[in-house]
Amino acid sequence: MVDTLKTAIRLMSKAHPAGRLGMAYDLGMTIDQFHNHLYRKCQSRFFTVDELMKMEDLSGTNHLAEYFAARRGLTLVDISAVQNVDKVDLFDIELKTSAAAGELATAKLAAVSDGVIDNHERKTLSELFNKKIRHQIHGFMGFLALYGVGVSDHSVDMFVASNRKADMAGMHFESPEA
Repeated sequence: MVDTLKTAIRLMSKAHPAGRLGMAYDLGMTIDQFHNHLYRKCQSRFFTVDELMKMEDLSGTNHLAEYFAARRGLTLVDISAVQNVDKVDLFDIELKTSAAAGELATAKLAAVSDGVIDNHERKTLSELFNKKIRHQIHGFMGFLALYGVGVSDHSVDMFVASNRKADMAGMHFESPEA
């Protein structure tokens, strides 16, 4: 789970083919300028939204989107690839859903073995639950696409949100202005 912008930037930089140095270069910055923006040193401003979006594009990840989704208590679901799904693809998605459900069940058993779920276990369980839900929704959308319902069809408006404050406990969301 991406719970801070700095975490998102670190993960995007790590995913960049040339690492943090390459990310800085592609943004037209030196590595020192990049670090100054990241850590707000030398009276530097934080990255702009355009720079953050460019980092996400350059890294080929969804870490920025994950940060903003988590900030609002939402879960991202990849539905971009369901337009051309076939039965074999759907079976693979269902296998991933089952595997994620198994991981979650195993983690739940481990978490309750001592009778208490601590903050670390809660975070792990939440991440595994979100993984399971993403695969499940992806499979459902693929199923609908396979049988003629387009993803952009307004009859398939779907989102997953959590209004529970407990789900957000322990998460630190930093403001770019801070």
